[in-house]
Amino acid sequence: MCNLRKYKIFITLLLLITVFAACGNKNAPVVDTQIEPVKVAVNNNFMPTAKLLANDFTTNTGIAVEFTSGSDQELVDIILEGGDFDVFMASDIDHPKELIDKGIALSEGETIYAFGTAALFSKIWKLHWTGVKFLKSDQFAKLAITNPEENRYGKAAIETMEILEVYSAMSSKLVYTSGENESLELVKTKQADAGFIAYTSLSDRDKRWAWIVPPEFYEPIEQGAVLIKQDQVKDSSKIWIGYLSSEGARSIIRQSGYGVLNDDTVSSSN
Repeated sequence: MCNLRKYKIFITLLLLITVFAACGNKNAPVVDTQIEPVKVAVNNNFMPTAKLLANDFTTNTGIAVEFTSGSDQELVDIILEGGDFDVFMASDIDHPKELIDKGIALSEGETIYAFGTAALFSKIWKLHWTGVKFLKSDQFAKLAITNPEENRYGKAAIETMEILEVYSAMSSKLVYTSGENESLELVKTKQADAGFIAYTSLSDRDKRWAWIVPPEFYEPIEQGAVLIKQDQVKDSSKIWIGYLSSEGARSIIRQSGYGVLNDDTVSSSN
């Protein structure tokens, strides 16, 4: 516990040094540009937000960030095969913990950088204010959800329906898919009347008509980041991990439609 506390203090000090130095000139890098870039393996779905974070991070520190994207399992496989990464940013906490358990990632510095936001979306009905009413009605035939045993958004869908006491009545209407992309495609082509998906998977236009599921309806969809174990963990990767908890990063993550620790991010309506 003492070592973990010292480690967190070290990361915080590194982050504060770069942030305070950046205050003098926000548009100029303040850290030696010869520092090696941070190599980050990041889940596909988070890539748009990761790029926004990298732009802000590099502007304020002068440290470049290089991304490799893929599914959580694809990235874990690459890392286990010796892929050259400093940080792994997953869409859950199970895959990072797998790497920690296998001695590939460090438990020190492990952080939950975001929370996924579940939404109910339809191309037939505008559900923004009527999600609960829609689920309790008998006006639809098919509802798409991802396999709840393999996908947290599918599990969130089941939990939501159970809280609203409609799951038993709706079980015959559920169409299970292998992933969010398939669920979204079924909804967009109107092969399903509606579907539970990640809010961040929607376009800005579609977000206006989706019902954001209240976070208290389902277990938190935690997204974890870890440092990959190396002979010498680079200072730049420690600074990146620390940056993910900074207010600047939290603001970007929040505006992208994700949740952050101790924060109500996206307003929801019943």
